[in-house]
Amino acid sequence: MKLQTPRLKKNYKSIVAVSFLAFLLWFMVKMGKEYVYSLEIPIKFVNLDADKIFKEPYREKVEVEFTGQGIDLLRMNFYNIFYQIDLSDVQMHSEFDLSEHPEYVNLPGELDVSVRSIKRPRTISLDFDRKIIKELPVTVRYDLTEPPHHILVNVTAKPDSVLVTGPAQMFQEVHEIFTEKKSFVEPSKAFSQDMKISEDKSYFAKYEPTQVKVTFDVQRLAEKEIWDVPVNVINKPNSLQVIPLPSTAIIYVKGGEKVLADLDVSDFKIVIDFGKNWQPGIEKLKADLKTEANVIYMETRPPLFELIVQRKSTN
Repeated sequence: MKLQTPRLKKNYKSIVAVSFLAFLLWFMVKMGKEYVYSLEIPIKFVNLDADKIFKEPYREKVEVEFTGQGIDLLRMNFYNIFYQIDLSDVQMHSEFDLSEHPEYVNLPGELDVSVRSIKRPRTISLDFDRKIIKELPVTVRYDLTEPPHHILVNVTAKPDSVLVTGPAQMFQEVHEIFTEKKSFVEPSKAFSQDMKISEDKSYFAKYEPTQVKVTFDVQRLAEKEIWDVPVNVINKPNSLQVIPLPSTAIIYVKGGEKVLADLDVSDFKIVIDFGKNWQPGIEKLKADLKTEANVIYMETRPPLFELIVQRKSTN
């Protein structure tokens, strides 16, 4: 027995059309009925004094129960509906009973719906503080595993500070802003990464910008010898003549190859504090090394120095 496929194909469009019309009729009947519908809408605060700010993060939405025809309740999802709270002359601590003011729900006139109740929260408590705008330094949070024979020379954020708008109490406790934390495994060269500012959830605050560009300066590990660096003796009495032996030394230093390439004698100081470290009978002293260069290790060669101490002649 053969199926009558041509006849089935001929009736297929009619079946689909009838089914669609039946569904459309059912849908229109349903949409014409009255329903109860719950929807979360944003809370909009207006007229807050310019010198005040929220002290803590606040609840941003309220769940409202609406009644109306199905078609209008469905259309609500395409309109800007919100619960408006007027903060004119608000006190530093204020409580608002949302359930007492369903009229504060902003509804467009073309929708035939009404507020049945404010479900949750029914009340909210808000604290305010004096508004402060201050620039705070950025601290980068990261984990970085250096590859063999490489070193992380420096980490810099651009910009290196963030403009923070927040409550006065915040700036009594918060003195720096952190980035989100990221991990990096064995990068072999310098690279940059955009990192978001980590917001302090304890306070209501705004940050500008909301992310920074962080550069991780990874370089090959190198070593270098700086020759003929003078040895300086400080805090010696005017009545004594003090001569270090040797009077110059070599500084052995380790760090990033690009950092070391530019270093010379002028970048280092060898200092012996006579008043602090010398006593009669001490033959040799260790010197202090000082530099502003970003190196990881340095030492003097030789490691110890002899001081020739004698009184100045009084001719």
